[in-house]
Amino acid sequence: MTEFFAIRQRLGTCSSSLALMGLLAMPTAALAQQAPATPAAAQPQDSAADTQTQDIVVTGFRQSLRSALNVKKQATGVVDGINASDIASFPDANLADSLQRIPGISIERDGGEGRQITVRGLSGDFSRTRLNGLESTIATTGSTLGAGINKGRSFDYSVLASELFNSIVVRKTQSAEIDEGSLGATVDLQTARPLDLPGFQAAISAQTAYYDINKSFAPRLAGSVSKTFADGRIGIMLSGAYSKRNVQEDAYSNTVLADFGDVNGGFCPIVPNTPVTPVDPLVGSKPVTNPCIPAPGQFPGSTPSAYNTVNRPNVFVPKLPGYGRFVNKEERMGFAGTVQAKPTDSTLITIDGVFARYKQHQNDLATNPISLNRANGTATAGLTAAQLTGRPNMKIRDAQVDANGQLVYGVFDDVDFSVTNSENRSTTTFYQAGINIDQKIGDTVDLHLQYGQSQSIFDNPYSRLVTFSRFDSDGFVYDARTSPTRPILSYGFDATNPNNWQFLNGYDNIREFTNKVTNRLHTAKGDLKWQVNDQFTVKVGGAYKRFNFISARQQRIASTTTIPTLGSAGLTIGDVSTAPISINTIGLPNGSTSSFVVPNIGKIMDAFGVDCYCVNQYGDFRLGSLGTGAQGDNRSVQEEDVSPYLQFDFNMDLGSVGLRGDAGIRYAHTHQYSEGFVGIGTPVNFTRNYEDWLPALNLALDITPKLTARFAAAKVMSRPSLSFLTPGGSISTANPPFSATVGNPQLDPYRATNLDASIEWYFQPGALLSVAYFHKDVSSFVQQISSITTYAAAGLPLELLTSAQDPNTTTTITSYANSAGGKIDGVEVQYQQPFTFLPGFLKHFGTILNYTHIKSNISYILTTNAAGPTFIRPLTNVSPNSANATLYYEDAKFSIRGSLAYRDEYLRTVPLRAGYADTTGSYSSTNFDMSASYKLTPHVTLTVDAINLTNQPSSYWDGEDRRDQQIYSSTGRQFFFGARYKF
Repeated sequence: MTEFFAIRQRLGTCSSSLALMGLLAMPTAALAQQAPATPAAAQPQDSAADTQTQDIVVTGFRQSLRSALNVKKQATGVVDGINASDIASFPDANLADSLQRIPGISIERDGGEGRQITVRGLSGDFSRTRLNGLESTIATTGSTLGAGINKGRSFDYSVLASELFNSIVVRKTQSAEIDEGSLGATVDLQTARPLDLPGFQAAISAQTAYYDINKSFAPRLAGSVSKTFADGRIGIMLSGAYSKRNVQEDAYSNTVLADFGDVNGGFCPIVPNTPVTPVDPLVGSKPVTNPCIPAPGQFPGSTPSAYNTVNRPNVFVPKLPGYGRFVNKEERMGFAGTVQAKPTDSTLITIDGVFARYKQHQNDLATNPISLNRANGTATAGLTAAQLTGRPNMKIRDAQVDANGQLVYGVFDDVDFSVTNSENRSTTTFYQAGINIDQKIGDTVDLHLQYGQSQSIFDNPYSRLVTFSRFDSDGFVYDARTSPTRPILSYGFDATNPNNWQFLNGYDNIREFTNKVTNRLHTAKGDLKWQVNDQFTVKVGGAYKRFNFISARQQRIASTTTIPTLGSAGLTIGDVSTAPISINTIGLPNGSTSSFVVPNIGKIMDAFGVDCYCVNQYGDFRLGSLGTGAQGDNRSVQEEDVSPYLQFDFNMDLGSVGLRGDAGIRYAHTHQYSEGFVGIGTPVNFTRNYEDWLPALNLALDITPKLTARFAAAKVMSRPSLSFLTPGGSISTANPPFSATVGNPQLDPYRATNLDASIEWYFQPGALLSVAYFHKDVSSFVQQISSITTYAAAGLPLELLTSAQDPNTTTTITSYANSAGGKIDGVEVQYQQPFTFLPGFLKHFGTILNYTHIKSNISYILTTNAAGPTFIRPLTNVSPNSANATLYYEDAKFSIRGSLAYRDEYLRTVPLRAGYADTTGSYSSTNFDMSASYKLTPHVTLTVDAINLTNQPSSYWDGEDRRDQQIYSSTGRQFFFGARYKF
């Protein structure tokens, strides 16, 4: 119970202020000396209930729940917490999986585990995560299909093992003393402190993980040791964790839908080698001037009506449908260490350090009919331009379009196909070091000083892609009529036979990339607290932070003209192909081409001597030269934030009622310097300054010892993702239409006014029934925006064009802009109770239930023109309804619990594409997890954990009305079997 009382002391002393500095930064002993008196109305009255239930064992999971409720009850603001029941025994294997059980928090699982959170409708970029009191961010790449690199301010909760942590506190309201930067919440992760664990304590655990999708096993190890010396004045603690994980994800995916009026043109039957009149890329709803209806008998078996059915505006077809398998071999290693020294009764020094390394070896294996994604081509390597034109070259034999204008069935000839193998190897390295000095000055003044720095480096030195192709193949069938989430893709040939594919000199290629993203944060803070009397405290302080974001990228797209053909190397395509891959875990319909071969990257690299970035016998295959898509991603931002604050805390009796609270204001000055490239060799930079005044108020009214009402109001701000703020970007002018992706260094931050009100009833020890309402008036919002214009009108550098390229060429510009924002309203209901009132063994049961309803209306802009059209849609990543339910049983030896997490469907992207008032989104999901343990001896505990027992797939749609299936994928179930030994 040491941990429980330590946490209770810390939070009970200084309400909201110490929930920041006390729980997560300031040492226990120093704070215990400065605890103000608690009003009689606020004193917990649990003795009678405890006497009645003294035969109930309050350990393990139940103890962690009770201590978390004390965190919530004693705080001034709206706070929820999760605490470990013992050293190195966090309740869940993943921090994000634990967080989703808190009201108002949802997670999006990636590779079968939680990585990012959404708090009260706001995603990870709107919330701040602090590790041992220091703000942190971690750049990684996702461990699932299509996941990109996290270049924002959000925190990847999967990088650090949960065994390293002792508690999580989620602060949903703002106080002036809490650093600015959050619209949603401040999440505090805390490692254990040795002076909270007197004497010697240690624990080790080992687990074997089993993944049913690929029938593989992997280890998971963790341990922690703590020792105090010199009569409890010096303490040392070290924790470590190591695990491996084999992720497999099988999927159907389609990048996006394409209108007939899009730049790729329509399906036009043509005579080989005869040019085709391209479709106007800005056609909009104009009549089609070139319907391309074939002459009678020109294409036997074709139906002329098929051309009229599809080749018209506002008919949408899939651009890149395909089947695939994503494989990721992960290795995690992490350490946390703390040294504490208490040289005098008034001084406490705490030094923390955290290190984590996360390695990934990924292969993305996929096959697609690529003609749907291509427009006109250029003759090359024995192929005519007509053979490479893509959609205009495809012949429609039959087609069916539904009432929403979506192609749901088609039979095509002259279709091109590809199979790809993309291999990535990356390492994310994270470290953080910090020092806290707590000094008591006299009886009423406390000084807290903190300095620390953290660094996250995502290093991706090896990223390669190799493609095989097949051209002008007949009999391709796309059929989504009976299975819209997993359409039939029938190629009309055996995709498992390597001889049906080509590694074509001059067309197929080897692509190489390297990426490196560095996030570096330095923090210096000082806080002075003067306890004027038992009822009134003055706080003053400030923080300085310097945040550096650096992105570096190189790429080389090496055509196989650089190296010999397979034949000249004495090889056949079968020699450099893998064994057939079968996508058989997601229930694809009969008739699907779900088995195929892919390039064997290792054999191809060995065959041509290109396994390093070097000159070899076949020519220069070095990575050194930068392509147009690479230099634009070499960019950086340095941000400096200065934020002093003043706050007044009060704790008093109003008759029989206790009133606690804080009121204050923080000033935040932001200086940003960003630099990058536009195109090749055109450096640009930008400097920006802005300021915010952020008042905050929190009130807690202890109506009775068991009933507390709360109210909070604050102005808040959250700075845009640093990757949005770089002035440069990438430009593609290889083939018309052109495209460009650029940042916007003039973005204003997200700004909002938050209001919160709640009522909490602690009707028995370890029990709670609460209802909370929250309102966020977002006055400034940041969104990605695409628009179609011309190259010249976009103001892009004309010197990047050749004399043969027209500055009036249609160009799609993707950037970021501020919109008017909107409103978010929500209700949270929480019920938690151990069933100690039941007879017999039933008294060992208990439950945790919560439900959140959110209504959001955000004004989105459709074009970068400030006067352009807008439309109202819910906030992205927000489920209108979400719920969590846990039922548990725990006695002196045995513990088991099952947890259900549900969330409604939600939007993922708004707007979907340039000029369209449309969206992408996720279908609803239900995840069920279980955990059990048995205490074999006082020192040995056996454990079993099961994740995603419902085998919930990831299912994303494209187009709010059409609901084309963007991704349908499954990562399977995960089981962990292990044991824990406590010394």
